[in-house]
Amino acid sequence: MSTFMLAWELGGGLGHSVPLSQIARHLLGGDHAVHAVLRDLSTAGAAFGDLLAHPRLTLWQAPVWLSVLRGLPESATYAELLFRAGFLDARRLHGVATGWRSLLEALRPDLILADHAPTLLLASRGLDVRRATIGTGFFQPPAVSPIPSFRVWDPIEPARVAQSEARALGTANAVLAALGAPALDRLGDLLAVDENFLLTWREVDHFASRSADPSVRYWGPLPTAVHGVDPPWPSGESPRVFAYLKGDYGAIEPLVAALSKALWRTCAFIPGLSPELARRHASNRLALSSGPVNMERVCAEADAVLCNAGSGTVCTVLRAGLPVVMLPMHAEQLLFARRVAETGAGLVLTEAEARQKGVAAVKRVLQEPGYREAAQRLSQRYAAEGDRDIAREVAVRCMELAGNRP
Repeated sequence: MSTFMLAWELGGGLGHSVPLSQIARHLLGGDHAVHAVLRDLSTAGAAFGDLLAHPRLTLWQAPVWLSVLRGLPESATYAELLFRAGFLDARRLHGVATGWRSLLEALRPDLILADHAPTLLLASRGLDVRRATIGTGFFQPPAVSPIPSFRVWDPIEPARVAQSEARALGTANAVLAALGAPALDRLGDLLAVDENFLLTWREVDHFASRSADPSVRYWGPLPTAVHGVDPPWPSGESPRVFAYLKGDYGAIEPLVAALSKALWRTCAFIPGLSPELARRHASNRLALSSGPVNMERVCAEADAVLCNAGSGTVCTVLRAGLPVVMLPMHAEQLLFARRVAETGAGLVLTEAEARQKGVAAVKRVLQEPGYREAAQRLSQRYAAEGDRDIAREVAVRCMELAGNRP
């Protein structure tokens, strides 16, 4: 039996805890012990479900940086993302890293599986433990020097990239010195692990430079959960559009208003939408679901999808050959959405554009066949993934790394 630490340090939402839970299920089925170290334990019920009662699964609170730093420019590089996680203050970051070290010494895992956990990677440097990273690629940038800026739509000066990287590297090495661990030669060495599980497709990797390297392995996106209610489509014969949007999206009110008057039928799941807004725009063209919707049914019945560019949702509908209109809410989603748009399978709009042209964009992907054709090309390319259990494949590789074959 091996011991696995599945860790999530930075970021928010179920997009981090659900993939770890899918892999944990297979590890537990192999009679191994799993320690899930989570940034937000309140997601554990939704993510792990019945596994919470498993005798070989233990939950832990992840050591995290809590301070909110003011006055920093909008992040443009991996180093600048790390600034917001403490990589500007070696003394205080040392405390977080020591918390991770304490967990590592207490749990003595055979393998660490890290989802956006840079301080864990720092704290585990030099220890006798196998390490792997997992994610859709944005928080696993190419381990080159310097790590490239991700704001390709707003290029920054090379001097800023170099200065930010040098600052984060200096902080990291000060912490490593305090821990008695070997220094990093470059910041990209923080990401040097035994396996990097890229849960995406080559065509939509956030970093185009990496996707051009044929030696890079893409494991493919994990499937989204199919549980949920059947989509409550409005009655009629017009096309059907599924909308999955966040209630705090800046353009949500004009979008809901426009969808309620659109010529097609829309089923929408909008967590966080105010009841007053829902009442104001009640319509026989728009049906609001009270809970998550069964995505298997959506993929079989919808003609197009409108969403905030979460990679799980987008890859699920592209695998089904559906065109998508993407309304990203932050840099990660924008970079991903731009890569999807480059395939021809969808459109990406800024918040300002969504206010004015959101419904027009949906109309376009419904009426212009090129978008569906591009989505269907991706669907055909990755059709075999429907027969793969990617979470199991990842778990098997983790067991191999830990020294135990299933």
